[in-house]
Amino acid sequence: MLKNRFTACFSVISGAVLRALAVPFSVSLSLLLVLASGAMTSAAAQQGSVRVLAVVNDDIITDVDLSYRINLAIMVAEVANTAERRRLLAPQVLDKLITDKIRLQEADRLQLDIPRVFIDDAFERISRQNGLDAAGFEALIRRAGVPLETMREQIKAQIAMTVITQRQIARDVEISDRELKAEINRINALRGRSERRVLEIFLPFSSQRSESEVRQQAFSLIEQLQAGGNFAKLAQQYSYAATAGVGGDRGWASEGSLDHDLEAGLANVRLGQITKEPVRTGEGYYIMGVLNRRPIGKASSRTIASLRRLFLALPEDLSSPVGQERLGLLSGISEQIRGCARFDQVAAQYGDPGSGNMGEVDLSTLPPAISITLSALEVGEVSEPLPADGGGAVYMICGKRLEIDPLTAEKVRERLERQQVNTLSRRYDADLRRDAYIDYRF
Repeated sequence: MLKNRFTACFSVISGAVLRALAVPFSVSLSLLLVLASGAMTSAAAQQGSVRVLAVVNDDIITDVDLSYRINLAIMVAEVANTAERRRLLAPQVLDKLITDKIRLQEADRLQLDIPRVFIDDAFERISRQNGLDAAGFEALIRRAGVPLETMREQIKAQIAMTVITQRQIARDVEISDRELKAEINRINALRGRSERRVLEIFLPFSSQRSESEVRQQAFSLIEQLQAGGNFAKLAQQYSYAATAGVGGDRGWASEGSLDHDLEAGLANVRLGQITKEPVRTGEGYYIMGVLNRRPIGKASSRTIASLRRLFLALPEDLSSPVGQERLGLLSGISEQIRGCARFDQVAAQYGDPGSGNMGEVDLSTLPPAISITLSALEVGEVSEPLPADGGGAVYMICGKRLEIDPLTAEKVRERLERQQVNTLSRRYDADLRRDAYIDYRF
């Protein structure tokens, strides 16, 4: 389903365009009547019939602004321009209008210049994606009831957030050598398994919408995707993740490399499928998909550890007195023993056959549950009790070294920086919205 429909389109168009099928917050009857009448015109504005719908800090949003943006939403979604469709789109498009105002205000506050040529280039790129030149695309949106300035303003808001991220966030992000080595250790522990090309749509929690509304919107999007909706298009229009501009394509991620909640959500997702339910995290809900899968090839770095192991055979009934005693012994060793010499003594005294010095081991050759755990340990630390054939074991790291290709290290550092920038950008955007003065006038 995903592979055939993952195409690039409207990479800088509205983040609210297809929200007609999502669950809206309540809208007053007077606003619904305005929207049901169809597109507002500049003539109506000149006749004094313009109504203020919201005040955002020092700016206003009118019913004319909203109507034009709904026209744009309908054009991109390629759905019928009906009163019911406009009613369903209204709250989502208004929310996006407010977000755009706040982003543009922040760019002005920071005195960040958004060159006109940036907007021109983006408009031309969208035109080419639709098989038209700029003049032809402008004629198309005008026929749909969308003034050129409406679309340019939306493009400018997206560019503004990108510039804010580069100036206020990206320049201060640094990955320490310790963080880099920890990540390479983790990657090396996963070598030999598979990696997935992951897609994402992120819907954040906010003070303006309850968690249940966000969750219902996520379920609505899942229904659209299961009915054949285009993931890339929906991501570009709904997702608040930094990957929205590239259709939600998060790139290749090895198994076990994502946050725990996301890994749990992806556990049973097959190639070309999406999560059947939205995945809850501390920041919001995700809809995840697996576009492709491949084995992780030979790495140009690896983690070598000098290992000791203490193995205990366990009875089948772990709740039995013997089982509980042996589990308690493993836990006690894990919590209390430090230092290789002491570990060797305890292993000789209490360990069953299979205990002892394992020598230097490439962590990627161990079972995943063991290699991932050991990759995170420092020299001199003991693992938590881990399952082993016929029993359980704890491991001591007596030495560790990385064999790293410099190019590999630089690529890993760049990926970590992107991840951190994306996370901080989402928080910055949420903080702007939370701190803004928003007065609804309908």
